Amino acid sequence: MKITIEVPDPAPPQVVAAVTALITAAGTHGTVTTDAEWTVERAMRLLRDTNSRTVLFIEAAVEGEGWVDGPAFRAQWGESALRGPSQSITKAIRRGAEQGHWSPTITPPFTPTAPDKEGWSKTGGYYLADGLVPIFREALAAWKKENEKKGAAT
Repeated sequence: MKITIEVPDPAPPQVVAAVTALITAAGTHGTVTTDAEWTVERAMRLLRDTNSRTVLFIEAAVEGEGWVDGPAFRAQWGESALRGPSQSITKAIRRGAEQGHWSPTITPPFTPTAPDKEGWSKTGGYYLADGLVPIFREALAAWKKENEKKGAAT
């Protein structure tokens, strides 16, 4: 039997823990899985939990319709510009999962390509996963608007 419980996104961690405890207490061999899809709200949380270099990276992906060209990004922002954004995103995803904002199995939104022929061990670029450009475009616009309001308030 499959039982579906829906709660507002993000599910409070205590709800996930309580459902898991109930299944365990009942002695059944069920599992609790959470939604592992990117939404605008989740992309916003990711933007809020990263740094300005990572936001530039995400913005480049949106402007590039899902592609960040490694050499072009480095030419614009410096040789070390791609050192850090993917790590920042990975850490933000881990923190978001720990806080119950998304499933620990959520797929990272960016995939690196093979190394750039121009530089040893430098990625040629990054792809934003299929279907995520509109989600991150909307989240980026909302994030910018949110930060404009914060700037105006100070």
